Amino acid sequence: MSDEPNRLDDFAHRTRTVVTTAVTGVAVIALFAALTIVPPCSGAHDAPAVADATISEQASAKQTLRYCPAAMTIADSASYGDEEFHTSTGDLASARRYAAFGSVFHAQADALGASGSADGLVLEGANGDEDADVFIAGQDKDADATLLDTRLLSAADGTGSTGSVASWATTGDIPGIAAASCVSPALTQRFLVPSTTTGNTQQLVVANPSDKPTSVDIAIWGTKHGKITPATSSVLTVGANASADMLLNAAAPDEQGLYVSVTSHDAPIAAVVRSVAIDGLTPHGNDYVTPLPDASTTQTIMLPDGDAATTLSAYADKDTAVTLSWMSDHGLIDIGRLDARGGKVTLKELKDRPKDAHAILAQSDAACAIAAQSTVEGADGRRDYTVIDAHTAYAQSALTLPDGAAATLTVANAGAEGATITFAGYDEHGEETGTKTVKVDADSSTTLNSADLGKRVAAIRVADADLTIVWGAFVTNTTLRDAKTAALAYVPATSLDVPRHLVHAFNDPDIVR
Repeated sequence: MSDEPNRLDDFAHRTRTVVTTAVTGVAVIALFAALTIVPPCSGAHDAPAVADATISEQASAKQTLRYCPAAMTIADSASYGDEEFHTSTGDLASARRYAAFGSVFHAQADALGASGSADGLVLEGANGDEDADVFIAGQDKDADATLLDTRLLSAADGTGSTGSVASWATTGDIPGIAAASCVSPALTQRFLVPSTTTGNTQQLVVANPSDKPTSVDIAIWGTKHGKITPATSSVLTVGANASADMLLNAAAPDEQGLYVSVTSHDAPIAAVVRSVAIDGLTPHGNDYVTPLPDASTTQTIMLPDGDAATTLSAYADKDTAVTLSWMSDHGLIDIGRLDARGGKVTLKELKDRPKDAHAILAQSDAACAIAAQSTVEGADGRRDYTVIDAHTAYAQSALTLPDGAAATLTVANAGAEGATITFAGYDEHGEETGTKTVKVDADSSTTLNSADLGKRVAAIRVADADLTIVWGAFVTNTTLRDAKTAALAYVPATSLDVPRHLVHAFNDPDIVR
């Protein structure tokens, strides 16, 4: 596999062009100008007119990046007083898995700042087959942040990359499991973040994978005060191929929840929040908080099985009513209404969950952002929690499972008719382990185990699903189960869809005289 010339760049240098691009779901306007000089005839004052000519061509990205955060840690690791009061990560371990699908000619994972290095981890197809359409690699020792760089042959349906990271411990101050899918860089990323009251640490980590530094503006809204003037700086400077962090609990303390907007001026950034809760000396959970999808009026929130307690948080720019329904095995069950206050974070604790409800359907008058925090109880007052963003559906999607992870897949159908979805599992070498087709009734949800797709499942792909199906995975592993440690973490499915652009080019003789 080797790099393919960028035909769009060559095309732009040959013609004067004004380009408008239509991206799936997003309108982007770009201007490409190139100068073609027409030598004037002797005695002529102006260049001769060139006949108008228009060309349209489909174009797409030929490279995608995903940022995979470092292992979970404790933001404030300073030690005070007696040794028994010192913070500790205990027997913390971490693992990550990367996968690329479809029309891919090279995919490689490197430490942040070492992109393209010769010793990067190269994703490979089954038996080293370069013609494969599934490429997988994993790491179980490297705890640093990484970048997954994927080079594409085309933007064919089902093409793209995904990755996930998990950290877990049975001892110390952050027992349980934290997991996240790898993040795509963007100029703006938004979060719904848990409480910043005493004992809760919310560490925003901003990574800049570009080769130039950038400044980042942080805007914060809370549950009590609406938009907040941060007690710390509201600007971060992030170096090229580097990261910087901010403690949101110091910037906006004593709030039950935050809505955070992170905007970069000069380069796309990738951000996550490392969330840790401790009540005195008793751990109350930890997780990664990843960027929210675009605000929407119809969204689906996945729920873990078991006796997890769940609280919803919502943010909207203006007052809006959100109608909530349990998605059971056989239809919707009314929860009630969440009245989101414009410019503030609104919380709602959910009660009396039916045993066969695996997801929540949220429908609102105006677009809003919604997330859930689900918590499980363990021994000695210990807890663990996960933050689950609301999502919309993808036709082609995938996720990965870090080494040793087992998963319960949750599937929801927000459509008015029944739908089917076929899952395909792959092992760490890219070999298919098995498939499973699941039928989901209208406005309903169901679950299945990753083991239903075979042994040692490392990645799961959906090649073609109805655009009403949303799914994700709640992950754990044998170490946590054997130690009877409270553990809860969620990895959402990632879209396998490369943005495509329709480029229009035409001659304009008035540009140069």
